[in-house]
Amino acid sequence: MDLDLRQAVNSLWESGAEAIAINGHRLSVRSAIRSAGSAITVDYRSLSAPYRVEAIGDADAMIARFPRTRGGAWWASLRKNYDMRYELSPAGELRLPADPGLGVRHAGPTK
Repeated sequence: MDLDLRQAVNSLWESGAEAIAINGHRLSVRSAIRSAGSAITVDYRSLSAPYRVEAIGDADAMIARFPRTRGGAWWASLRKNYDMRYELSPAGELRLPADPGLGVRHAGPTK
């Protein structure tokens, strides 16, 4: 299941997402999505099913582009062969928390 979520997330980035969260946990380019026994972890934090992936960006563009990505094909195959389901739908307003792992580590004046 971690691979399925990685496929979805990578394809949302490819489809134009500006920000993504899984079950309310904000992702960054450094986020790790992995299996840990029967659980899925995001940045070493266990998440429970069902998994809700939320993305901020041009909703119409993402909905149109996602099925044409590698992850879109992946999820179409999961739907066809394993009856797994996903839904792409626009939201009127969506707020995602900041990534708790991102922060300034080193700063200094520019030369």
